[in-house]
Amino acid sequence: MVDAVEERSDRKSQGVALNIAMGIDRDEILQAVQELLNQMTRHPRVLGEVWMQLMTDLSAIAMGISDLDIRSDKRFSDPAWIDNPIYKRLGQYYMAVGNAMDSWLDKSDIEQMNEKRARFLLNIFKDLMAPVNNIYSNPAALKILMESRGDSLIKGVNNYMDDLRNNYGYPAVADRNAYILGKDVAATQGSVVYRNELLEVIQYAPTQPAVHEIPFLFIFSQVNRFYLGDLTPDRSLCQELLTAGITVYAVSWRNPTVENRDWGLETYAEGVIQAIQVAREISGQEKINLMGFCAGGIATAAAVGLLNAREDDWVNSHSLFANILDNRPEDSDFGLFVSERSIEVQKARVQQAGIFDEKDVFEMFAWLTPEESVMAFFRDNYLLGKNPPVHPLLFWSMDYTRVPAGLQCDFLDLAWDNPLAKRDMMLGGRRIDLSNITYDTYIMAGSTDHITPWRGCYRSTHLFGGEVEFVLTNQNHTQTISNKPNKYMKYWKAEQIPETADDWVTAAEEYEGSWRVHWIDWLKQRSGQLIEPVQAPGSAEHPPLDPAPGRYVFEK
Repeated sequence: MVDAVEERSDRKSQGVALNIAMGIDRDEILQAVQELLNQMTRHPRVLGEVWMQLMTDLSAIAMGISDLDIRSDKRFSDPAWIDNPIYKRLGQYYMAVGNAMDSWLDKSDIEQMNEKRARFLLNIFKDLMAPVNNIYSNPAALKILMESRGDSLIKGVNNYMDDLRNNYGYPAVADRNAYILGKDVAATQGSVVYRNELLEVIQYAPTQPAVHEIPFLFIFSQVNRFYLGDLTPDRSLCQELLTAGITVYAVSWRNPTVENRDWGLETYAEGVIQAIQVAREISGQEKINLMGFCAGGIATAAAVGLLNAREDDWVNSHSLFANILDNRPEDSDFGLFVSERSIEVQKARVQQAGIFDEKDVFEMFAWLTPEESVMAFFRDNYLLGKNPPVHPLLFWSMDYTRVPAGLQCDFLDLAWDNPLAKRDMMLGGRRIDLSNITYDTYIMAGSTDHITPWRGCYRSTHLFGGEVEFVLTNQNHTQTISNKPNKYMKYWKAEQIPETADDWVTAAEEYEGSWRVHWIDWLKQRSGQLIEPVQAPGSAEHPPLDPAPGRYVFEK
């Protein structure tokens, strides 16, 4: 079990933890670069040793006797990197320089925090400087350039110009015109039954002759569009729930503008509570089952804590998917560049702007994993002249949204001060204490999740007072919700919830298949008896307003 998880979870680089990533200040990164340069002058002996080894390696490469194997790097998979002596030497030169950088860091007497900062920056530098990122040193790009008689270059330039106009100058990760909202994605039949300035509540039409009486409410991240849970039919978690006889409601958040700068976590928590009230009124049930994904889980946790403080017993169970409620700087590589000063700088900037805009959100996610999120598409779209891929998940990821200044500042406070886990958070004049919540909680995390590293998600198991189930799946952040079933899926769970994630790994057992089957079975056991569904959407108090997916998902 331990080895299986560790294969998919780099313990040296736990991830980037969304909340803390928002607190990065460019001055902190520039300071880290300056520290890195200063270290080179402070340790001349180490630098000399590494330089001599590098010269030895480069000599061996020039003579063709180097044993550096570039095939271990998937970027050098083209046969020319092995068969062509020039390209082989170029690839080995790149590997030798990278090894020298790593060796210098290993041997330098740098304190632990600065060493981690330096390694993080050098890894990004190495990714950016890879020879495959230039057309003249990318054999695959040169080959297709010759075979297409220059057409690949023209397509690459056209792709770049299109991205300048439509994607902030970054390579598109998907064909932005491949899917139509409401037809190809977010196409599950339903109706908007409530709308206010903040959100729409969507009630989905039942598909089974009998449904469970207790309804279920989706709350997705405020940082993205809600239809991650309703992509194409073969990926739609919403449709899977309907097939299981669950009555489904979902919240579609409005994309905020500068005029909504004061919307904070309390605003969104009250929005969740309003959606709960709508589902209760329409269904006639006293309680509902609730789910929060990513930042949506922060809103649901705040909402259930506020309901508990008000002694409103409206929630039957709570599912938390891929989110961190107990924040620690060590969860994140980016935490190396965050300080109290940088948090205050970022808060001042966003308060002045009134909004954390689409470009800010996009760049935050793009630079979490620059090789996978930027450079791989740079090579395909520009150097090879390929069309951006057609994929519903990638299409969704390009449907950018904004974050209001109030919520952004609250996220930063959560990341730095950790008030929710410390039971210091105040909402509506009431202290939020999740340990007073005694109903069942289901927590799911992805072992390869870069955005909310799973060990951070695991800590939430000790925040709640009721029965907690923790499940780890072998998927990344968005795949956990959107992947269609496949033979490679597996998940892990344990009978007990020990104090640490490492102890849980030792106790957990592996199961083949999708975690969603396990969770839906768990949910059905908490959804009451089967009843005949009401086919007409809404109620007299909440009549249907528009067909799903509503209006707000189309607003830019």
